[in-house]
Amino acid sequence: MHTISCVIVSYNNEPFLAEAILSVVNQTFPVNEIIVADDGSTDGSRELITSLAHKYPQIQPIFREKNLGVATNRDLAIRAAKSELITTLDGDDWYSPQKIEQEFLAFNKHENSIAYSDFCIVKRGGEENHYLDLAFFSIFDQQQRLHWIINNVVKLPRDMLFAKKLYLDVEGIRHSLKKYEDWELKIRLAACANSWVHSGLVGIYYRKTNSGLSQDNSLRHINYQYQALRLNHKLIKDYLGEQEFWLALTKVLLTTGRSVFGIRSKLRKLGR
Repeated sequence: MHTISCVIVSYNNEPFLAEAILSVVNQTFPVNEIIVADDGSTDGSRELITSLAHKYPQIQPIFREKNLGVATNRDLAIRAAKSELITTLDGDDWYSPQKIEQEFLAFNKHENSIAYSDFCIVKRGGEENHYLDLAFFSIFDQQQRLHWIINNVVKLPRDMLFAKKLYLDVEGIRHSLKKYEDWELKIRLAACANSWVHSGLVGIYYRKTNSGLSQDNSLRHINYQYQALRLNHKLIKDYLGEQEFWLALTKVLLTTGRSVFGIRSKLRKLGR
């Protein structure tokens, strides 16, 4: 019987954190270990986590002495997990009750697979906005998966159930990326031979807390997407060809509607 760890990362998510943690505690399939990795919060999150850990022994708190950033915090927490299978959650999101059970059943039908669910995007107050049906992703082969991922940053599986060994084999989350670290990891996972299997349900409720990006922030987002693609230049070239790599890179650079040359000059000012 496989054991399962859920890694919850959080930074100043105290208003939403209990809902996130309890959505894992109350799963219809037992979760052996719930790691709650707090990244130096200052809003009362730590007291909440400590209180819940006293009540539910499967909760294992990790308190960072300083803010490490989501990439480093999540990676270190996954590496600390004791179970064979891993799934993840952000501290302001939550699971539907059967998320892990249905993903586990799907995982068991296809050994060494990556199991995932649809997800629903909700507003800050929890009102449902719309959900993303991702069943189509399970029929893709390696090349199709990789092509889809490098051209999409939103309509992708998230908080999947996967083997810790697979995570370690692909070398985990890169600490150098401050944003889009999960997208960059999925690029590497997509190239693995492992099949991706769909649970058949909406498993995650993803809270969209930002209402828009300033131009400066937009450029920084583009910068991190640019970095993620450049880090995987050889992988993308080997599976899809050089032209596909440059098409994906150009698409990222043209996100704001400006010329590629103008954006590149601004990216240089950001240090790339």
